[in-house]
Amino acid sequence: MVTATVAARHPGARWGSALASVAVAVAGLSLVAPAAASAAEPTRPTLRTVRTLPFTGTGDAQGEGDGGRGRARANAAVAAACNGGAPLSAPQWYAVGKKPTGSIRAVAAGVWYPRGAVEEPSGAAVVDHWSGEVLACTGEVVPRTQRPVDVVGYLAEPYDDQDGYYPLTLTTRIDRVPAGPPANDHVDDAQPIPSLPFTTTVDTSLADDDGPRLLNYGRCLLSSLLPQQASTAWYRYAPTTTGPAPAVSVRPANGWADANSPGAAGLRTGILELLPDGSTRLVENADDWDCETPVELVAGHTYLIGVFYTWDDYYDVALTTGGPVNLSVKSR
Repeated sequence: MVTATVAARHPGARWGSALASVAVAVAGLSLVAPAAASAAEPTRPTLRTVRTLPFTGTGDAQGEGDGGRGRARANAAVAAACNGGAPLSAPQWYAVGKKPTGSIRAVAAGVWYPRGAVEEPSGAAVVDHWSGEVLACTGEVVPRTQRPVDVVGYLAEPYDDQDGYYPLTLTTRIDRVPAGPPANDHVDDAQPIPSLPFTTTVDTSLADDDGPRLLNYGRCLLSSLLPQQASTAWYRYAPTTTGPAPAVSVRPANGWADANSPGAAGLRTGILELLPDGSTRLVENADDWDCETPVELVAGHTYLIGVFYTWDDYYDVALTTGGPVNLSVKSR
């Protein structure tokens, strides 16, 4: 799957870092060699080869950056298929090498920071390297294929940085993703925790957010103006004794969160109680301002431990909200 992120504009742009993202699953990719530029073309290469994942590339509003300029035919094809016919602005093109095999995801976002994160219209696409056929626009899925592909992140329209006073960064992020969401993507499919200690790895790359809030943002993240929750995975736990909740820790199993402004700190867990009627409630301390003391769980009751990624859509940029996660649940 491919995710490309492009930065925002100055006066007139909407606030918030709601990202324009593209999710594209591709498998069996082979090495694509950079194409040579003709003497009449700029010296900037046509493509930059990506040999390892995860990968983060950046560019500016003038088109300079880590990526290549792309072929004229490919830029025109993406413009027609994905950008309403308007020419791509400041495109950054990457060819994924043969070693990062399997499905990938790329996201593109263009952002500048006057106070919070401001987003410019942007997009991403996946193109067949040899034919130039556009295989996917933002949010579309490419069937598993052996064809070499090129990935582009772009601004949907030119951006004026006013002589550098409002600099913009176009970021393209490419991650390896599984073929589908995790088996415990939804509350009803929560994976049982048979005993403690319990450790596992789950890939939340393609997980959605199907459950209720797992954190009291108004009490526990006071600085968060527009809190978001995404990429949840669920575990079912029934304690045999009443007492403090077990110690739950999570961390990215690779660097998939590094390009996000919250980083690994955005990866969290929360606990819901599963009530007899099938509804849930967030488990909190009697003093709901106390977000540090372990909550108490009751023997014989059933609880749901949710793994999720959170960020503030006003201040933060989250290029990818899921990936391989190491989970540990231990008695206190």
